Amino acid sequence: MSNNTIVRSGPPSHQKIETPPARRMRAWLPESVIQYGVWGIVALVVLGPIIPIIWSSLWSTPLYDDTGTWSLASFRYLLSDRDWWRAVANSLKFAVATTAASVVVGTTFALLVTRTDMTFRRVYGVLLVLPLALPGLVLVVGWQAMWAPTGYASHLLTKYTPFSVPFDLYSMTGMVIMATVLGAPIVFLFARATLASGSSVLEEAARCAGARPARALLSITFPLLRPALLNSGLIVFALSLETLGVPLLLGSSANIDLMSTYLYNHWIGRVQGGQGALPAGAILMLVGVTLLLLLRNRLAGDLGRFATTGGKSSRPAVSVQLGWFRWAVSAVVGSVLIFSTLVPLGGIVLSAVTGILSPFVNPLTVLTTGNFATILTNPFYTGAIRNSLVIATVGSTVATVCVVVIALVAHRSNFRFRGSLEHIVLYPRAVPGLITGMAFFWTFAVVDKSGDFRATLWALGIAFAVRALAMGYNAFYPALATLGVDLDLAARTSGADWWTAMRTILIRLLVPAMSVSFILIFVAMLNEAEAAVFLVTPDTQVLGLAMLQLAAGGVGGTVAALGVIQLVITAVVLGVGRLAFGARVHV
Repeated sequence: MSNNTIVRSGPPSHQKIETPPARRMRAWLPESVIQYGVWGIVALVVLGPIIPIIWSSLWSTPLYDDTGTWSLASFRYLLSDRDWWRAVANSLKFAVATTAASVVVGTTFALLVTRTDMTFRRVYGVLLVLPLALPGLVLVVGWQAMWAPTGYASHLLTKYTPFSVPFDLYSMTGMVIMATVLGAPIVFLFARATLASGSSVLEEAARCAGARPARALLSITFPLLRPALLNSGLIVFALSLETLGVPLLLGSSANIDLMSTYLYNHWIGRVQGGQGALPAGAILMLVGVTLLLLLRNRLAGDLGRFATTGGKSSRPAVSVQLGWFRWAVSAVVGSVLIFSTLVPLGGIVLSAVTGILSPFVNPLTVLTTGNFATILTNPFYTGAIRNSLVIATVGSTVATVCVVVIALVAHRSNFRFRGSLEHIVLYPRAVPGLITGMAFFWTFAVVDKSGDFRATLWALGIAFAVRALAMGYNAFYPALATLGVDLDLAARTSGADWWTAMRTILIRLLVPAMSVSFILIFVAMLNEAEAAVFLVTPDTQVLGLAMLQLAAGGVGGTVAALGVIQLVITAVVLGVGRLAFGARVHV
């Protein structure tokens, strides 16, 4: 996910651009129609599906059954179920611990990479965000293969060194550590963007006033990170609530249920009765996330307080010289990255190319291509790969166009409600993917009671695209913010209306940013699993959910092979984007 703290450079709300009437070039639609249409469609697609969830939680029967009546039975069932409250307690404990650990680890690494002379910091800056460019489920399976109590690397570590893995992967502690590996890079990206784009004038002034480097970091730099930490912390907390792969693969054996697995088990029929608990539970989770968003806005306050200004921009300089200690710090950071990311990825590859991955068997003696042959000769797997590629390709194309238009209306127009567009677009990313999938399931159930549309790839594509809009928006908007409004003013003064100016000038200049947005949306839609739980059918199986279901069933070699295929597809897309557009793709 690419998220940056940006000082907005869009036109002020009071600014009106007058153009000579005689020379004005009009588009085929007035700008007000385009802007109100964009706002209405975004609000309908993003917020509209929430209404059927509320409706279904208060209805005694499924929405496609007209014999139902208004009822609070679903909430009574849910609130009286001890398993639900146990799942709520576990989810809060898991989310709080993961968020706290991710903020500490991500912020520390960001400070080390951007504000110290730590050795290999540029290489580590790339490796730190690697988990975001990879399917999260792949890393979870890799951790199982290598760092589980009976894992390959765990056995070798215990046998040949005086050390051992200090935690049980199949426990709450293990789940938190695994989730931190996935969450810390998000905090790192937010913090690094703020540190890299901000001016170092204030830090230099503190140093001139006699403050030591550490004092300058704590009293000047760290407070300026508050908006970035609030934003990233909220995302990590929401992702911790929605994650299904971590508790399903690591928590089930230890009887640790989270709210996500509680809803999933009810949906697949593993828990009998209480189907109404699904929308009721989704509503409670939705209310919780919304309150967190409001709390985040209250804590952040006026973001202008965190902006640094100066007559001339200055590139942040290394403010802490570690001396010989930089090698020790580098060794610690490198060891963490090897342990958390590189070794599990090695486990995925070994599991995919061996008949069995065991510390008691030499991998070279059990090399095989059977796992890949199983995938390529089975219509279930090939269909899932094909469906995911179709959804990701078509969906990312449409979503990228939507992101561009939404960003232009939100930040380069005088549209009355432009400020709300950004919040609406970012909302689906803060909402658990299970809720997004459930929302669209009930929406399609109401709109198309035959179920024909829900059984198509279009249904999955719409849900996936809505989820991925925020990622594409966060990748596109920073580039838009770097283009001054002088370009808009020049075009409008020359007689162009709003859309003509956007189409002929800004959009052409933003093609590289559009390509980055397309690639990130493609990767996000290719890896999506949670939102597919309620929408997938036997004919519309997708890669992410197929891997999740197989991993939950313990089919290790096949899952690893699917993971390698998914990694190859992701690497190819990122590589093509890098070669074609000459710009680095920051997740």
